[in-house]
Amino acid sequence: MSVDPSHFLATSNGGKPPLLKLQNISARPELNGQLGQAVSFAAGRYVVAVLTAEIAATMAGENSAVEPSYLKLKPESLVEATNFEQLKFGAAVAFHHARLYLNSPALQQRGSYIMSLLPPPIQAKLTPEKAVLGAAIVVLLNIMLVFKLLSGWIGFTKIFVFISLIMLVSTITSPDWMDGVKAGKPLRLIAKSAAINAPTRFKQILIQLTGYRNISDRMVLGLMVAMLLWSGKILLTPSARQLRLQPPTPNTSMQPRAPRLPQYDLENIYKMGWDDAKGGKDFGTSLPDDIKADPAEAINKPSAYEESFDWAYDPPPPLQKQKSSSFGMGTILSIFTLYRFGKDLIVTPDGQLMLDPAYIMMRLRTIEPWRLGLMGMSLYRVVNAFIR
Repeated sequence: MSVDPSHFLATSNGGKPPLLKLQNISARPELNGQLGQAVSFAAGRYVVAVLTAEIAATMAGENSAVEPSYLKLKPESLVEATNFEQLKFGAAVAFHHARLYLNSPALQQRGSYIMSLLPPPIQAKLTPEKAVLGAAIVVLLNIMLVFKLLSGWIGFTKIFVFISLIMLVSTITSPDWMDGVKAGKPLRLIAKSAAINAPTRFKQILIQLTGYRNISDRMVLGLMVAMLLWSGKILLTPSARQLRLQPPTPNTSMQPRAPRLPQYDLENIYKMGWDDAKGGKDFGTSLPDDIKADPAEAINKPSAYEESFDWAYDPPPPLQKQKSSSFGMGTILSIFTLYRFGKDLIVTPDGQLMLDPAYIMMRLRTIEPWRLGLMGMSLYRVVNAFIR
């Protein structure tokens, strides 16, 4: 018999046991829906530590006096918690951990230190807890201000991709850096170890996110290269604001032309005729030869001042707005959501593929309404991206 038939133990998940949900316990139905983690497997049953947010937060604070309750359950009574359930449980643990921290001596010391930096009239109106809360609000407002300024200049998408890339690299390489620093290794050896172990750790992250275990090393390497290329394309592509701020190409048609020779206007011709009549000369005696040849063309020609400019101004073409691709980050996340939804429908808790329509309908009836709504929105997003 397998030592871990459902892959619930830490040894099958890179040292991190998944969060499990208890179900189908007829003897104690009040336990259905609670969460826990598998500790060991023996005699066809898992030993599960039943966890609550309060217990998990207390254990995270290294309080050895608190112990969870343990149960022996069959594999059929356990199922991996959904992403939403894990997120909800993590938020509850963080909330209780924050409450424990608010009552800890460390917070009192930090609050007292912050109060010592303030003027005495303000110190009289504060407590250590309020001082820490106020400092946290000030830091948060400064972060929001910096993020707003950078978003307006660089673009929200670039900042989101950059932060996500930094967080992913930190998550993958942090175990090697922490172990190397504790062991006193040189930075060169730590960086080399982190680079060597990066594909393996990235593979573990993919397994935890997707639940799909048949991922080859080539697939992991290909996904890493594709992610880096995609991130580089977004980070290096100029944003719309940067394109608007680029100086326009000088238009040579706006340069004034060289002035032509002076031309005669109607006033000059009239004066010549007046002088000829006044002096008793024949009509047209003083007129230039070009006017005698074609009077209409010479009279209608523009003056020298008008000829010094090019009135046929050719404006530069308008800035072409880049057509945004419909296959963006939202579509990729929607495809991933549909994949997880489909996997939960046709894969049993022990990892077996089940295409029986009756089983699929049974799974659909047990899925929460909010997940069905999310699946519908994701399906609409993907279909809309392909038909546009």
